[in-house]
Amino acid sequence: MPQTIIADIGRDLLAALDARAGLLTLRTILLRYKASGVTAAQVAALLHELRPATQEGPLEDVILDALDMVTGWCGPQLRVWDDHAS
Repeated sequence: MPQTIIADIGRDLLAALDARAGLLTLRTILLRYKASGVTAAQVAALLHELRPATQEGPLEDVILDALDMVTGWCGPQLRVWDDHAS
């Protein structure tokens, strides 16, 4: 996976987080990365990297919601990766 795709993910996710994007917007971004071949593990790692800078603030909740969609800790209608280990 080229590093530029991972950098793009970070940039897009940060923009969505800063804009206080809703769950469906975040899910759309995550689906786009899945379609590009990015794995759940790669996105989860990025979200874990972003989390410390946002702890105890409103952005942390959004990051945790996105992480739930990536790891499968959400309802099936929001889940992005069926196999959260991929």
